[in-house]
Amino acid sequence: MQIAAGPVTKTIAAINIVVAVIMLIPGLYEPLTIAGALIPARFSMGDAVFGDVGYMLPAWLTPISSAFLHGGILHVALNMLMLLMVGANLERVLGSKGIAIIYAAGIFAAALTQFASDPQSAVPVVGASGAISALFASHMQLFPRNRPKAWGAVSGKLIHSLQLLAAWIAFNLMMGFVGPGIGVNIAIWAHIGGFIAGLLLTWPLLNWRYRNA
Repeated sequence: MQIAAGPVTKTIAAINIVVAVIMLIPGLYEPLTIAGALIPARFSMGDAVFGDVGYMLPAWLTPISSAFLHGGILHVALNMLMLLMVGANLERVLGSKGIAIIYAAGIFAAALTQFASDPQSAVPVVGASGAISALFASHMQLFPRNRPKAWGAVSGKLIHSLQLLAAWIAFNLMMGFVGPGIGVNIAIWAHIGGFIAGLLLTWPLLNWRYRNA
């Protein structure tokens, strides 16, 4: 039985699609990207190094704004497909507040790790992939194909989380190596940071939701 996406998942997808359509208007893609992208150098060196490049949102807002900007139709389509794939089940289990918290945490964790990986980078970073990585981590924990057994005092849940993290890091490092060769720059550290946020928050949020059950 197919489960319909919940209100938070639908709202996030709708906002991303509307912004993507607006960015298709001739002449808007570049200024919107400059205005709202996460640019690590803005935090480490300030805006003065960019000179007069037009309007830019305050740097502290760009971790949020960048998560709703994409590098084209294919980029937003793939991200929204992944969002809808995992969002329906997650919102059903964690509730609207739970999935919103994980998504927001993924946004900020992705921005922080991307900044930490190269604080002086002037390359604009856009996309919801970091936040969606947090949802993927949560979904993989809650809906595993199999869960390892405990190793002594180490719980099966912790072992599973560490296995997922190791696999996710390996996958993203591979994509980071292959991506430039096919003309695609992938913010692998944003993906990894978002994934860690999802791993850390899933069980606490699940326990919190059903605390009175």
